[in-house]
Amino acid sequence: MKFDIHDNVKTVNPKCTLGYLVIRNIVVHGTPPSLAQEFFHLQVEAAKFYNIEELMDIPPILGVRSIYKKVEFNPLRHNAFSEGVVRRVIQRKGSDYVNSAVMINQYCAIKFLLPFGLYDLDKIDGDIRYELGAKGDLVNLDGNSIAGDEIPFLVDAKGAFGNFSSDAFRTKVTLATRNILVVVYADEEVETDELNNILDFTKDMILCNDGGIVEKQRIIKV
Repeated sequence: MKFDIHDNVKTVNPKCTLGYLVIRNIVVHGTPPSLAQEFFHLQVEAAKFYNIEELMDIPPILGVRSIYKKVEFNPLRHNAFSEGVVRRVIQRKGSDYVNSAVMINQYCAIKFLLPFGLYDLDKIDGDIRYELGAKGDLVNLDGNSIAGDEIPFLVDAKGAFGNFSSDAFRTKVTLATRNILVVVYADEEVETDELNNILDFTKDMILCNDGGIVEKQRIIKV
């Protein structure tokens, strides 16, 4: 599987950087009590530390929002994944306890305030490219359709399946998932060493809770 960034992404994000993990042979669980408790404590701390008024001024969230503005994509309608998760926590709406892998993905998004994408690798068809102007629409986890020609999307042979705002229903991770792709959508303020540390933390958390074997850990730039 090849994974690269199309040159046309430069028009909206000249310093685009993605970090990703490929982990195989994991065992996804329901809601392990120890992980749920750890996640709950993080949400409590985040709710104390952040507030809605200041949220949009935090550098990682501001960096993603700047990309939205360049392509006239409404950030009020489509929050970046990390912003959406933190907003729910601040508003005491909580997060969805779908399964252990999704919980870890949300945990890391709150901890690092960066958008994290989580995908079932076996549902991805062929090579992956992050590009602007993807053909067709992405049907997200809520069943809503998002046009693929407005902002950069991850694309495989079947079309768009994810970006910093939404993941596709067709590549969602379930209890039956055994191989996963984790993508960190980093903004230009995130240094390479910092992004590697984020990937290390995420990898260790997945291996600790769901097991598996790390096949790839990479950082790619436009």
